[in-house]
Amino acid sequence: MTKLIIKIKHLLLIACCLLLFPFSAKAAILYFLPQSQSIYEGESFIVNVRLDTEGKNINAIEGHLNFSPQNLEILEITKGGSVLTLWPEEPSFANESGKINFVGGVPLGFEGQGELFSIVFLTKTGLALPQTTSIVFEERSRVLLSDGKGTSSELSFSGGNYEIVEKPKDLPQISSKSHPDQNKWNSSKTLQLHWELKNETEYSYLLTHDPLEQVDEISDRPEGKLTWLGDMEYKNLDDGIYYFLLRQKLPGEDWSGKISFRAMIDSVPPEPFELKIGKDPSMFEGRNFLSFAAADKTSGIDYYEISETKGKDQEILKKAKSPYALEDQSLQSVIKVKAVDKAGNEQMAEIIPLEKPIALWKVIVALAGLGIILWFIKRYSKFRKHEK
Repeated sequence: MTKLIIKIKHLLLIACCLLLFPFSAKAAILYFLPQSQSIYEGESFIVNVRLDTEGKNINAIEGHLNFSPQNLEILEITKGGSVLTLWPEEPSFANESGKINFVGGVPLGFEGQGELFSIVFLTKTGLALPQTTSIVFEERSRVLLSDGKGTSSELSFSGGNYEIVEKPKDLPQISSKSHPDQNKWNSSKTLQLHWELKNETEYSYLLTHDPLEQVDEISDRPEGKLTWLGDMEYKNLDDGIYYFLLRQKLPGEDWSGKISFRAMIDSVPPEPFELKIGKDPSMFEGRNFLSFAAADKTSGIDYYEISETKGKDQEILKKAKSPYALEDQSLQSVIKVKAVDKAGNEQMAEIIPLEKPIALWKVIVALAGLGIILWFIKRYSKFRKHEK
């Protein structure tokens, strides 16, 4: 009896705790990585827009973001590696108003953490420094559950805060012959870097995927072929975004702050994709059209080119978007579509033309010929019987 009373007391205690501290339903989270960073004036940086479903299965997202157009300018948005596979509204931006809008979906649903897209920002010059700027989600952004009803999920937001600071004048300038533009993807897996050395100056550096990683205050002494201070070469790098981080120590001075050089590598072509011909009274006035969609896991698709050729016609590729109204409505042309990613890698898809329909007069002639042959066979058989 005593044990029973103790158990009842324990249950009552647990019930009271549940009433005092009720379980709250987890909300999906839209957030940025990195969430904070210091950037030199006039330099670019990358922000990843990410989603954490918090255990929910979602299949659609509508997002609206704001940034300060006085402090920042968008150079590019990249969808490579996105967990979203359909884009009813591609990510679009307006530098004048500081707005970003998008609508994306996952037909089979998504659960977990993943990247939606990445944004390349450029910090503006002529600002009163230091300057703190923010990137935030608007409250009207929403995430829909994969429940067949389009139910809106509970949603929370985590914004990003970035500090724009003045770049010290005595820091070295890093350049690259292999990847000259830090804001463009490149297919080369070999990264070459250069900076001018100063007398009696020590340098510490590292190559990393993390722009926030710290560089130690231990002088580096590089070894290996084509690797020495002031000229670095990294071969056979995997695809991805790299940051070469560098600090220097001038004679009699402390170690400087770090500077970075970004290299974005994508050496793999877009994934194979299919071309589909369709016809819908509500599209292109009922004409035949072509639909296609390629995926690229790293840099994302930059553009498509399409050609329609008959026989020995010269193949001429021109830029196009899906869906595309076909010029040859008879469907007798070879149709090719080339998908090009942001690093210039290509993938080609093709549809072989339908066989040409047999003309009616040819069918009539063939049937008439067959009838004549059968008539002669019949007459010949009768003639043989008559002879016997």
